[in-house]
Amino acid sequence: MNKELLKENISESVKDILKKYNISDINESNILISINNCIDNIFEGIDIDQRKRLVSFNPNHQNYVDTNDPWNPKPIYNEVEGYKVISIFKRKETEDKHDGNPVIYALKDIRGWKFKNPSYDIFALLRRFVSVTKELKENFDVIITTPSSNKLNTEVLYRIRRLINHETSYEDFFYKYGANDVYENFLDTNYLETHYNEDEQEHIHDLLYEAISNMMKPKENKGNDGIFSYKFIPQQELRKCIIKSLGINKLYKDEITYGKYLNGKKILVIDDTVTSGKTISDSATAIKDMYDPESITFLTLFSPLERNKNNLEK
Repeated sequence: MNKELLKENISESVKDILKKYNISDINESNILISINNCIDNIFEGIDIDQRKRLVSFNPNHQNYVDTNDPWNPKPIYNEVEGYKVISIFKRKETEDKHDGNPVIYALKDIRGWKFKNPSYDIFALLRRFVSVTKELKENFDVIITTPSSNKLNTEVLYRIRRLINHETSYEDFFYKYGANDVYENFLDTNYLETHYNEDEQEHIHDLLYEAISNMMKPKENKGNDGIFSYKFIPQQELRKCIIKSLGINKLYKDEITYGKYLNGKKILVIDDTVTSGKTISDSATAIKDMYDPESITFLTLFSPLERNKNNLEK
């Protein structure tokens, strides 16, 4: 959707109508301003075919995900766990509970989701990604990606390197802890004891043990090969019981070598999406445990979930 062309065509039509019917008591300038404002706030969305597990870009509505606009790109700003988060696409809560997640799954090529027309759909999203990223006004010294089991974050990093001026970037800076390691060493017992009684604590331990057991299964059996992942813990309250889920790779635990690149620097961390914010807080904690950056900002493809006002009122 070329919004500038749309504005131009509608403006010409309005002028023709006012002239044709000799309408003089309506302020043409005010009408055109209102029209332009309406067009500026049009976003484009996604179609989802649940039966065929297909996702497709649709410029005619804003369902599931607002995909932004290449002619009037607007980065989406949020604050999560005390950190600035900049996003490209806005996830929206939907009645069918998909909440835009199939788009993420299709991009990651997981859970059987695919793009209906990959060459068109991915190009449309990529074009918007580039347009929005170019609008970022911030400068960053270091770019880091969070660990991912697929190549999506790496692909984003590859493009970000070309779009944002920076001194250095790291693709393998973090590593994810093993599931058993998190369960044995990084459960927040203080949080559990101050928020839950003994019966509730026991129940939470059972739920977390079940989640950890599922993570230990091979990926072909819907597990995660023993690597910890928050996706196996959908309950937000349970995630709060985890102190941290990732650390810094041994190579980068060398302040003498890497301190000059990270201390006092503006760091941009790339992740695919924001759910509970735990990956954000875990990543920031890992960096600050070792280094002293000036700031840490996060760039995500998909924003935190925008709650449906109708659902909140129910």
